[in-house]
Amino acid sequence: MLNYLRNILPPRSKLRLLYHKISAILAAVYYRFPSHRLKIIAVTGTSGKSTTVELIHYLLQSAGKKCGGISTINFHLGDRVETNTTLRTSLRPWTTQKLLQKMVQQGMEFCVLEVSSHAIDQNRIWGIAVDTAIITNIRDNEHLDYHRTFAEYIRAKTKLFKKLNLSFRKPGIKKTSVVNGDDPCFEIFKEIPADRKWTFSTKRPASIRAENIKLTNQNTKFTLHIPNHVSDIKVPLVGMHNLENLLAAVSAVISFGVKVNNLKKALAHFPGIEGRLEVINLGQNFSVVVDFSYKPSALTAVLKTLHNITPGKIIAVWGGAGGRTKKNIQESAKALEETADEIVLSTDDPYDEDPKKIASAIREKIPRKEGENFFEIEDRYEAIRYAILTAEKGDTVLIAGRGHEKAQTIGTQVIPFDDRIVCREILETFLMNND
Repeated sequence: MLNYLRNILPPRSKLRLLYHKISAILAAVYYRFPSHRLKIIAVTGTSGKSTTVELIHYLLQSAGKKCGGISTINFHLGDRVETNTTLRTSLRPWTTQKLLQKMVQQGMEFCVLEVSSHAIDQNRIWGIAVDTAIITNIRDNEHLDYHRTFAEYIRAKTKLFKKLNLSFRKPGIKKTSVVNGDDPCFEIFKEIPADRKWTFSTKRPASIRAENIKLTNQNTKFTLHIPNHVSDIKVPLVGMHNLENLLAAVSAVISFGVKVNNLKKALAHFPGIEGRLEVINLGQNFSVVVDFSYKPSALTAVLKTLHNITPGKIIAVWGGAGGRTKKNIQESAKALEETADEIVLSTDDPYDEDPKKIASAIREKIPRKEGENFFEIEDRYEAIRYAILTAEKGDTVLIAGRGHEKAQTIGTQVIPFDDRIVCREILETFLMNND
């Protein structure tokens, strides 16, 4: 019955929104509002949410604070990690509340929560008392198939901040907002009331600021400015977009009293994040990088980063996923056309959409002819294989769009498929044949 109603009712119909809210209320009551016994840090934005959540969790744990986390990538229960196999940014309320209750039972002090615009709009986080709200950025016409207009998309994001001061207050915990000072929507979020407001920037005065930035293909070095302190930082993260995510994370943990010296030591040994500019290196003389980027702004940021550190060509394997607006997919295609030296168009997760129709929409924005630095290979394994086998010394092969995901959904079929495992298999064979 529920599946039938989902199929016939629009995503934002009053009945569906009411269902989500009632479900969230019941889940919060059933699990006895576990967020009231945790310090909740909620991260939203167009891009960088998962990376920021993972960074905050790592930094709090490294500082000796027991922290849980829920992101698109992982579920964290302190030191224990479970892969998020749902592929959902924000889970259903019953699952979220159950995980929060587990964190309380295991003595967690903090929880870092990745929050989508869908979850905010649908009241799926009702009953979760957020203490710190973070906005990474607002950059793409993302999820307009759901929100319809960019203004509605922004409005959904602002709801998280507007409800900050109205949510349950915990003794001694200030309601804090963390806003990207370099984002075009900065003024909108900065004006929303909070007990304490933190800003971060690489370009203008802010609470948390990065200067003297030096980017390489191995790490990022910069001078970190926080109130009453300056420190030189080196972290094995690549790209300006990741530096922004890091500044957002630093803003959050500093607001909870983590010392700069603890941050500096922890960041020097940061192990990286699954599927986010993850380098697959088996000793080949070219780079292979797997990244989750599929949105226009994320693809542009990754491609620019790789362009600055790649002496040879950038060969990009990508294919638009199902469930995205045509405009969004075509903006991503334009980013590839403008920056990638060679494009291999393939299949992502089409779900119940026709992969050929998705590919056709993408080709409208890629004027290159087949064989002229453009190749269409529908089978993703073969597309990755082609890119790796044709790469030359100094090139970078970017496998974009899926990152950490371990399965590919084509129609009703869910096929085990991990871009990183596929890359390693192909590289092993390649290197063996070239010994």
